[in-house]
Amino acid sequence: MLLLKLLLVPALIWLISLAAKKWGPGVAGALAGFPVITGSILLILSLEQDVAFVREASLAAALGTSANLVFGIAYSWAARNQSWPLSLLAGLAAYALAVALSHWAQPSGWQCAAFGLLFLPLVDKCFPAPPNAPDRPPRHAGMAARMLAGAALVLAITGLSSRLGPSLSGLLAVFPVLGSVLAVFSHISAGPAVTIRLLRGMVRGFYAFVAFCIALALALGALPTPLAFGSALALAVLVQIVLMWLGRHRC
Repeated sequence: MLLLKLLLVPALIWLISLAAKKWGPGVAGALAGFPVITGSILLILSLEQDVAFVREASLAAALGTSANLVFGIAYSWAARNQSWPLSLLAGLAAYALAVALSHWAQPSGWQCAAFGLLFLPLVDKCFPAPPNAPDRPPRHAGMAARMLAGAALVLAITGLSSRLGPSLSGLLAVFPVLGSVLAVFSHISAGPAVTIRLLRGMVRGFYAFVAFCIALALALGALPTPLAFGSALALAVLVQIVLMWLGRHRC
């Protein structure tokens, strides 16, 4: 279990960083929004908790996408004029406020899923336009630091989640692990314009993310746990493929 926590997220950060270099920040952002981190955390929770706990956490995670995107919006606006530490602070403060409001509202599991889905079409308009600046392609410099930061965040989140109950566990499962690590290192190495495009690109990935959370909640209990995760992941991949196709053929 510990080995899974230590190796999975750093490997994903490495792969997404390579994608940013090869295909640009928009594609990397879409991959970062895909349910790789949260799916892994929910899988770890399924090995430690019962089905009802993981189902409720999965639906809360669908709402957690909104808090994750609020992080990206706040970071993006701050990054236009501020350095990465202040941008990160703004993003984390906005994320914490969104989580606190979500937890205070105490929506039901399916209300969480509905709000998370309805928020996605609106959020793209909330990002600022990237500043006019020459692009600097992301470098591999700091890759080890990115991977270590990602592993540390996942260890902290999974260590806390079992003590906080399914609702907060689901919300924290969508903590912007990849978003924060990739945003900071993109900001440092490539500048604010690339960082904003990366964070904005995550919106597209979160459609697949919400589809994964809803499918997992429906499948848990009805199917064996490995098959439930496999079917939810298959739906997420299908949604992502459809969105990428629509994006390429948009008039």
